[in-house]
Order: sequence, then structure tokens, then C-alpha cells
Amino acid sequence: MMLSLYVTLGIFLLVSVRNPSANRSLIAFTAWSSFAHAAVMSYQAFRNLVARGELLGVAALNVIGVALIVLAPAKPSGERVSAAGV
Repeated sequence: MMLSLYVTLGIFLLVSVRNPSANRSLIAFTAWSSFAHAAVMSYQAFRNLVARGELLGVAALNVIGVALIVLAPAKPSGERVSAAGV
């Protein structure tokens, strides 16, 4: 089930590369959902509900989340600069 969600999300992220400023919310959602998934996985691993090897996935999801936040485009400012520079 998770694979189908991540494949779909990955396809939409690849499409968003064409215009990342217009897709800031998708990029932010992906980053924060990676952190949330990592938190659930780490809780499960430390409570011995899943294998401790899942902590490698936690690390990967955190790296993905941080990379997406760092590489996300900045918020566009409300001001427009004229071509004449006036």
C-alpha cells in the first residue's frame, strides 16, 4: 500500500520539477509527510513492533525530508519589479 502512495507521490514530484515555485505546497507536503512517517516508524522500532532494521528507513525518510525543505524554492514576494527598474 505504501509503495503505491510513494510511487504516485514521486510521479507528481517529478512533474513539479518543471515549475517548483508553483508546486511549493506539494514539496512541503512530501517533506513533512516523510518526517511523520519516520516518526511513526521510529516509535514502532523502539517499541519492538517492527524490526530495528526499520531505523534505516527512518534515517532515509529524514534525509529526504530535510533535502526537500532545503531545496524548496523560496516564497515569492508580493512585490513585482518593473522591467524599467523604477
